[in-house]
Amino acid sequence: MSKVTAALPHKSLHDHERKFLKLAGEGLAHEKVGGAAAMACLLDMVASWHATRVNIEFGEYCKRWVSEGNAKSKTADRLLRNLLGLDDNPPPRRIRRAA
Repeated sequence: MSKVTAALPHKSLHDHERKFLKLAGEGLAHEKVGGAAAMACLLDMVASWHATRVNIEFGEYCKRWVSEGNAKSKTADRLLRNLLGLDDNPPPRRIRRAA
């Protein structure tokens, strides 16, 4: 019996995505209301993106993650929507998050 498992897609952040995360983290750290919750959501997005088998760019994954209502606090949701430049567009198709 073989113990072969399907390989996850190789994922790595592009330079502009790493710079975005660094600037986003610094900016959210200065937000007195909701900044810590938004930073925790940002960390969750990175971990979830790496764990998902869907081959999707990080920026697009983040936008979908927030649009689907995964931020648990209204302030974090507002901060992340502002950060990602989201407006009132209809939500995209749901993506699967790894457990």
